Amino acid sequence: MSAGKKPKEDPGAPRLRTDLEYVPVLHQGRRCLLVRDPLELAPHPILVQGEALNVLGLLDGRRSLKDIQVILVRQRDGLFVSAEDVAGLVAELEKAGILESPRIEARRNKLVEDYKALEVREAFHAGRAYPRDRKKLEDFIDGVLESVKSARPALPAGPVRALVAPHIDIESGRRAYASAYGALSGLPPPRRVLLLGTGHGLGRDFFSLTIKDFETPLGRVRTDREAVERLRAAAGPAAAPHDFGHRSEHALEFQLIFLQRLYGSEFDLIPVLCGSFQEELPLRRRAAEIPGVRDALGHLKELVAETGPETLVVAGVDLSHIGLKFGHELSASAMTAETRRHDLKMIEALCRGEAAALWEEVRSTGDRFNVCGFSTLACLLEILPASVLKGRVLDYDLRPEAATRSAVSFVSLVFQAEEARSGTKEKKR
Repeated sequence: MSAGKKPKEDPGAPRLRTDLEYVPVLHQGRRCLLVRDPLELAPHPILVQGEALNVLGLLDGRRSLKDIQVILVRQRDGLFVSAEDVAGLVAELEKAGILESPRIEARRNKLVEDYKALEVREAFHAGRAYPRDRKKLEDFIDGVLESVKSARPALPAGPVRALVAPHIDIESGRRAYASAYGALSGLPPPRRVLLLGTGHGLGRDFFSLTIKDFETPLGRVRTDREAVERLRAAAGPAAAPHDFGHRSEHALEFQLIFLQRLYGSEFDLIPVLCGSFQEELPLRRRAAEIPGVRDALGHLKELVAETGPETLVVAGVDLSHIGLKFGHELSASAMTAETRRHDLKMIEALCRGEAAALWEEVRSTGDRFNVCGFSTLACLLEILPASVLKGRVLDYDLRPEAATRSAVSFVSLVFQAEEARSGTKEKKR
């Protein structure tokens, strides 16, 4: 190298986006990965196969192109892979829109700003997951609710204070949705619904809050802005700096259309998306020990206790996600027995109102079963009054997806006050 000439720096490889969805598929007899973009920043779904699959898993934002080249050579038992080939593969993935880049960041920021400016959260999944037409949607929901009416368990007299329902697509979870919302049939409408759900795209944020009203084909539900702002103040940095997480999230939207069909749109809403507690699992014994989260949950617990039966708490969650689609080497059928055991332990903890036991069951497995509703359920148990900390199972299912050899489990639960179940009037707090 001539004097004074600096060596050419090895360029860092861009990072794979963390807001994508992955579905294993078979294409022409080969295992591939279908990459989907919920934000629709990538122009279309991407089918990743061959050497690109190996590169995809190495794009963590820390490795350079040279690092990736060396790893690929090792993976191929010394068979040479050129730097140009690696750079070319990375360039193709970046062009497809699935890697972080200034272009993707700018488009994502514009989406966030445009959404923040809206006053109403419109129904993202109308016309996709359920009918957009009001009459057709009413008939659809009525059909779901009627489907298990004859097998619906009888509940003791008294108000339902909290409900756990699935957020899986409605047809797949038809029976569990019917069991959950059938438990509310004939009961007087609540003045307020605290709606909790899994925030699938929240990243490191523990909560996402919004003051937007929610609109569906069944009408517009008013969000209790004052209550949300008080919750935001209590949560502090535990809450996301914006409400973009609500834009396309289905966990709350699916619950809302059932609630509207039963009660109309006159109740007030407190919509809360819960982010992942994965990194907190080995550090804490329950959600109430997480700084920031503790204050938010304390605020919600006071609200639920003070307002009594006027406030219905609804949690839209799924349980275990198993099989090839969710990163397991085993198929869902090979994991069914241990998954059911794990789910049963979580459900027992929920029904007993034991927040620490729920946390310990998920912690003990390292969340191996990908319980996407864990944080929401952990929060639910922290905010229910002592008189309501007893649940009843209405339905449970482990729904297979044959094409990907995967499965998702979910449950519907109902929580009534102790006084209601014993036949006495609930005490005013």
